[in-house]
Amino acid sequence: MKPCVLGDRIAIMQNGEVVQVGTPDEILNNPANDYVRTFFRGVDISQVFSAKDIARRTPNGLIRKTPGFGPRSALKLLQDEDREYGYVIERGNKFVGAVSIDSLKTALTQQQGLDAALIDAPLAVDAQTPLSELLSHVGQAPCAVPVVDEDQQYVGIISKGMLLRALDREGVNNG
Repeated sequence: MKPCVLGDRIAIMQNGEVVQVGTPDEILNNPANDYVRTFFRGVDISQVFSAKDIARRTPNGLIRKTPGFGPRSALKLLQDEDREYGYVIERGNKFVGAVSIDSLKTALTQQQGLDAALIDAPLAVDAQTPLSELLSHVGQAPCAVPVVDEDQQYVGIISKGMLLRALDREGVNNG
């Protein structure tokens, strides 16, 4: 039996009765009973779930690009949050790019703005990308990978650890 997908929610049925309805993340992390827990052990979730399902929505290191907020402010924010990398968004939650402590220091030294501190990697992934297609991209990225929707709006980030935990449901459930 397969789960029934209702928009962005999934309904799990047992013996003709709905036993749990929720987002993929809610069901994976808080299964209603042993049936639901066991059900997902047999499902290749890398084909079922997408980047948006596991993206952390409120990471530290989120830099809101506003007038007057430059490399110095971004550097202080990252240092205060003990982060090596940050994710720049502008008005409307539109993803701009990623910065690093080093790229911010360079921009500051060269008296350039925040845009000059943007780094080439990691590239953002589309929110609909199946987890199976994220392995190489997330694995090779120097930091957590940003996730964006079709309008380039920031959805969240996926770190190596987050992706591995999502893919290793049996290990998580068995302790």
